[in-house]
Amino acid sequence: MTEQPTYGPRLYPDIVRDLLTTLTGGTVREAVTAPVDGPVVLDRLAQRPVRRVSHLDGLTPVGATNVPVRFTDADFELADLDGDGEPDAIVFRENGRKPAPGTTLTVNYYPAQIARPVPLTDLNVGSVVRTLLETVGREVAQTEQYLDLIYRSAFIETAEGGSLDRVVALIGMQRLPAGFPLVSVQFSRNAATGGRVTLPAGTVVTDAAANRYATVTDLSLEPGEASRSVLAAGLTPDTALVGPAALDRFETIVAGVTTVTNPGEAYRQAAAESDTDLRRRSRGALHGAVRGTIDALRFGVLAVQGVRSVEITEFPNGRAGEVRIDVAYESPDDTVTPGAVARRIEELRPAGIRIVPWPPAPAARRQIRVQVALVLAGTGVSGAEFAGLTTGVEERVTARLTGLAPGAPVRVNALVAAVLADARIADAEIGFTGADGTAIGTLTLAAGEVLDVLHPFAFPPPTAERTDATQVATVSFVEVSLPVHLQPGVTLAEAAEAIGLAIDGHLATRSPDRPLTVDGVAAAVRDDTRYSLVRELASLLVEHAGQFTQLLDGQGSYQVGAAEQLQRRGDAGVSEDGT
Repeated sequence: MTEQPTYGPRLYPDIVRDLLTTLTGGTVREAVTAPVDGPVVLDRLAQRPVRRVSHLDGLTPVGATNVPVRFTDADFELADLDGDGEPDAIVFRENGRKPAPGTTLTVNYYPAQIARPVPLTDLNVGSVVRTLLETVGREVAQTEQYLDLIYRSAFIETAEGGSLDRVVALIGMQRLPAGFPLVSVQFSRNAATGGRVTLPAGTVVTDAAANRYATVTDLSLEPGEASRSVLAAGLTPDTALVGPAALDRFETIVAGVTTVTNPGEAYRQAAAESDTDLRRRSRGALHGAVRGTIDALRFGVLAVQGVRSVEITEFPNGRAGEVRIDVAYESPDDTVTPGAVARRIEELRPAGIRIVPWPPAPAARRQIRVQVALVLAGTGVSGAEFAGLTTGVEERVTARLTGLAPGAPVRVNALVAAVLADARIADAEIGFTGADGTAIGTLTLAAGEVLDVLHPFAFPPPTAERTDATQVATVSFVEVSLPVHLQPGVTLAEAAEAIGLAIDGHLATRSPDRPLTVDGVAAAVRDDTRYSLVRELASLLVEHAGQFTQLLDGQGSYQVGAAEQLQRRGDAGVSEDGT
């Protein structure tokens, strides 16, 4: 509601000129675009070819700004570019004024062929035809001025009187009447707080008797500015007039501000609040409006339980009065939340604004997988630490990706920054694939599309910034539990001996690029001639530096450190049929 009006009424001379041109067989108010350089080609005019251009206006550069101007014969001439004998372009003279590149030119012209003779020819000043035409022009000009007044009455910046009262009423404001209590309050900042400190309009201060006054505009204390004053108004017309230094406390603590006071006593204003003061007060209140604004719609929809993110687009089809809302839900199968969203939008949307489509269609969901190649700080981390490190990376990156609004850009640098929030990570490279494993070079969301992140992430074996040749080797212990089905004639002791040797050999081959998993152990101990492993009951428990990591079939892996050795604790942990 605060945009400056774009509608502009035509002036009386322009209307009369256009009427005269139309009456004499010409065409008016067609638009062409000024090129960066060269002539203006008239290949889009409705009545081409052109016999004569009677009026041409547009914008011309003057310094750093463009100003409106009417171009005359001293600035341009008609030219025949294709050599067919018919003028088809406007060429601007070297010493004449030229239009600003890319701006729109308005042209009135006479076509080379007139469809039929003009029945009225007496257009001299004072003639009957000219007098009637000018009378019609005056009425049209007056009507357009009325339309301009109506248009401007819809905006806070340009509405006046009763129209302004109705506009600000949409955000719950009223003009302060005569006799309303006012006071000047002074805020002082904390000397230790740097930067700008901003207090929003509506900041309430009180006195010992609970008389409440609220600031009428935003207030900013610039860096180095110790204090500043702003006008405050009583919350009701009956608020008591306070004496000097009475208002000395905040209703809500404001960060960076230490004290508040009123140097002078409160007073009652002699006349009703002026349009200028009401506009100034409304600008601050508009930011906190709970209805009728884009922010109100966005935060209102986000507050509905089950909504993940929302994107709002004004003028989606190039038409004023339309708003597109794309909503991403936590669950794609949710059938309850869309109804709650539709009801919330009906409560908050401005009158006369159409939501397209209606009801809002859920955002399209795109499934992706994430791969993160890590460079660890220093000499890296142990296997137990690495598991916790990757869990944190998954959580932070997933939160960033799923928090993107529909159609929002995917910024890889922001994702890398989320990964690097862990001081143990020196660098990272993030890649994406589709749900089918197809690599995605640049991840870009289409309009109305959100991401579903599939888990787990892929973490290639990490590298360390440096290798410490003097690093002391550490030993981690692995407890094994492997239930088996024995083949006929095979004893449990024979199976346990064979499995123990296989496990010891497998543990000795584990390294930073070859993590420990139940699947790897199962492959190492496999011997179908003597036993079969009950994989769903198998487990490994790794102890490193007092921390424990449990591995199950298809779940979890242990990343071995650069100077770490794995050693089996106790026997092979073999049992028959899980007993």
